[in-house]
Amino acid sequence: FAPAFSIPVIRFALMLHSFAAVALIVVIMVHIYAALWVKGTIIAMVEGWVSKTWAKKHHPRWYREVKEKQPSATKD
Repeated sequence: FAPAFSIPVIRFALMLHSFAAVALIVVIMVHIYAALWVKGTIIAMVEGWVSKTWAKKHHPRWYREVKEKQPSATKD
């Protein structure tokens, strides 16, 4: 497969691949840091639910939408 391309093309592809790998590693590290930094995020990912307080603080529009769909007897 490699003989089908010239040396400059292979070098460029290798450099592009290396930059993409470094960028992906940085994005993954930032994502993990953000998940650990925001209290309640790990529980949300593992257990699949969030508290009303967490939802209201981090996603107020989603919280209002869910709250409006609930029967009025269970609203805060």
